[in-house]
Amino acid sequence: MKFQNPKGILSVIFVYGIILSEYYVFVFHYLPYRYSNNSGSTIIIGIEFTLIYFMIHWAYIQAQIQSPGHPSPDLAKNYQEHTLEEIKSRTKKHSEIIQKKRKQKLMKKYELAIDEEDELFDIIQAMQLDSYCFKCKNVKQPRTHHCKECNKCILRMDHHCPWVNNCIGQKNHRFFCQFIIYALLCMSQCVIFITIELLGDTQLKGDSKFLCQMCVLTSFLLCLSMGTLLAFHLYHIAKNVTTVEFHIEEMKTDNPFSKSKVIDNFKELFGSEYIYWILPLTQSESKVRIKHDSFEL
Repeated sequence: MKFQNPKGILSVIFVYGIILSEYYVFVFHYLPYRYSNNSGSTIIIGIEFTLIYFMIHWAYIQAQIQSPGHPSPDLAKNYQEHTLEEIKSRTKKHSEIIQKKRKQKLMKKYELAIDEEDELFDIIQAMQLDSYCFKCKNVKQPRTHHCKECNKCILRMDHHCPWVNNCIGQKNHRFFCQFIIYALLCMSQCVIFITIELLGDTQLKGDSKFLCQMCVLTSFLLCLSMGTLLAFHLYHIAKNVTTVEFHIEEMKTDNPFSKSKVIDNFKELFGSEYIYWILPLTQSESKVRIKHDSFEL
């Protein structure tokens, strides 16, 4: 397994520790007491819970080891020299304008001089054109951003996740969402089943009761945080907006990437076959069609 950042191993170990501890308490402390009263349903719940536990690990590992997607290292070679120079020049100019406008927003008390040409600059139109990454020395296709943590350009970059220790982009965003969904299913069951047991005439005693109480507390807090995170991602996937783009003010009123149907926005990320929506399977790589820049003088 290749980790993008060695320091992130601690975050990954912590996540595995939480998942393992919840499974241990539910299966080896809660279910044995339930089994004495209702053996049939307990076996079914145990099997189902273990399957979800397996799916959590599957999706989590996929989100870690799968590349988020990077531009082809030879992409710049597919452009004519004069076009490549225009892309570099345009990228540098746009970056300067964006930095100037950001500085203006931060210094509201002061009026900064903005050139008339800068005023006409449309960040939405600029986002739809190829640009150039001077760090990677390669062309960046639309929606591609350079990650400082990975020190690489990421296709359709959403964010860098320290808990996964990997960037979340075009090719592993689906696994990231599936991991959260399966984790929520697991944690919510811990909360519901154990809470019912604790509020009733429970047979849980001593260490088992204490561990189950802690399991409910941690699972409830995780459900709140991860549920909020999942809602945030699903909403923006439905709008076809990444976390990076969410912070661009202009995207809230003019999103050129959103399709007419919400289902099509989901298919762009999760795939056209619904089996990939449910299972964290790796889709076969298709040949990427090179998108040539439409900017010409």
